[in-house]
Amino acid sequence: MLDDRDYMRRRPEPENTVQTGLKCVYALIAINVMAFIFTMGQRKFAINELWLNPDQFIDGMFWQPLTAMFMHDGISHILFNMWGLYIFGGIVAPRLGGKAFLGLYLSTGLLGNLVWLAATWIGNTPAVLCGASGAVMAVTAAAAVMAPETPMLLLFIPFPIKLRTMAIVFFVLEIVMELTGRQPGVANLVHIVGFVGGYLFIKFFFRREMLWDPLVSLGGSRGYRPPRGSNNGNSTSGWTYHRSPDRGEDYGPNFSTGSNFGFNGTRVSQRELDYLLDKISRSGINSLTEQELQRLKQAREEMRRS
Repeated sequence: MLDDRDYMRRRPEPENTVQTGLKCVYALIAINVMAFIFTMGQRKFAINELWLNPDQFIDGMFWQPLTAMFMHDGISHILFNMWGLYIFGGIVAPRLGGKAFLGLYLSTGLLGNLVWLAATWIGNTPAVLCGASGAVMAVTAAAAVMAPETPMLLLFIPFPIKLRTMAIVFFVLEIVMELTGRQPGVANLVHIVGFVGGYLFIKFFFRREMLWDPLVSLGGSRGYRPPRGSNNGNSTSGWTYHRSPDRGEDYGPNFSTGSNFGFNGTRVSQRELDYLLDKISRSGINSLTEQELQRLKQAREEMRRS
């Protein structure tokens, strides 16, 4: 019953995963913002000690690839990065959990900075680096392969586009900008490495969460794997939901009041369980309330005992 649903099969303890994942996103945003505020009046110190400088790194400042991830050069820089982390982190983190999301963020951010460091040495180009863009781009790529059908509305596009389409456009633009050098002062290479790193992180460590593989698409296949059980019912954002058999419309409002469902300690009814699963199908597991998450957990325990 529950195990044949893709999102339940992949998340044995959804409430814990969601909570720790979102807490990690908020904590990372808070750290970035506090670091920005702390260095606002100490720009010289930040550049000399905390930004990534190839010459200083050679001299022993080996912490700079990490600290540079939390430094930003201006309001717009941190605003766009934190907005991206909030939006795409809100898609990825609830599915991975806090520890895995932190691993994704730090490993890809460090990878991007180290690749940029090596490229700077090879090209003998004097420069310094700061920003969380590499890690945020990795989170964006992870969101695209985990929830490719999610509609996104961008400021410069007057209609919704799929998240995977947006990711492809961004990735191609980063490559073009890197090859043509049309964005001086922007480390496009870090963005590219972040994209690739985010994709590889999910592919190797959380393959079960992957619904779209861009490399498979390039090989001539669609590369999109609909969630299990998505051939029945009505599809929304890559998931499936079903209408109530005895009503012409969704039965969510009655559920929210608890009028027809067992919020009084009774066993979880089949209808209540169907509603919970269908709500996840439409809006994601993060849309469930604390009470609904507890009922979902109770349903799982009841099935294990039966």
